[in-house]
Amino acid sequence: MIPGMAAVAAARAHVHVTCDAARRAAGIVKDYVFDLYYPIHRVSWRDKLQCSPVLLFIEYLVYRADAVAEAGRDIDLDIVRNREYVALAAYKARFIRVLQRLALYDRCAAREIEMGEQYLRLENRVTSNGTADHGEVMRLAELRPSDVRLLHCLLFGLLERPCDEALLALLWPVEVIADIGNDFRHYAADVAHGRYNTYAMLVKLHGGDAPDVVRSEIGRYEREFLDRLADFPLARRPELLRLCARLYRRHTETIPAPVRAERVRQPRGAAS
Repeated sequence: MIPGMAAVAAARAHVHVTCDAARRAAGIVKDYVFDLYYPIHRVSWRDKLQCSPVLLFIEYLVYRADAVAEAGRDIDLDIVRNREYVALAAYKARFIRVLQRLALYDRCAAREIEMGEQYLRLENRVTSNGTADHGEVMRLAELRPSDVRLLHCLLFGLLERPCDEALLALLWPVEVIADIGNDFRHYAADVAHGRYNTYAMLVKLHGGDAPDVVRSEIGRYEREFLDRLADFPLARRPELLRLCARLYRRHTETIPAPVRAERVRQPRGAAS
């Protein structure tokens, strides 16, 4: 390729990655921050105006890191320490520095960053090996919402409130169900384009039994949520149930019929 044309192509690719990361980050902030975390904490509009740009920027950085991980999805980065491995390590260090400058890096945030790194490592191992068992698929589904959990942790800091571990634990299974439900919405397109999808992986593993398998998994996480909800004050339960159920039930009402594909790439990036 002519050098000038190569530069133009590289610039276009950069713009595409930037715009895609911004679009996906905005969708996550809307679904989780505006529709769940803000109502739970009864955040005022004044505080929303102060918190939202920070949370949107952090989620954008997450998706930029995800783009780097996606570039190395066919190579085991724990074995081949290539430029994607170096870039991911640099992203993590830069990410932590940003949070430190914002006075938002604490034990809660550090934990979710660690969970996010665990997700990327497992994602990469599964991708490079080309296989995953049921336990790995579900573990990925549990780790993938670490980005939205990080946003929730940062919200405590932005509001100058102590981290509520009981509330974070309550929402953990809700976030897993919502993430699985999000893959229902993108199932057909992901299969058509060979992208990783939790439900597509379950179809690959369980065939025609996949709808029953995923329904059982969703039921397990929902029971875990309801069990934890029972420990909250009685007066608070109805609102928490309404907000959480609204998030995950709208995405899981319909389970797509399994479709066949020659190959489903595994797995895609986080959180979406």
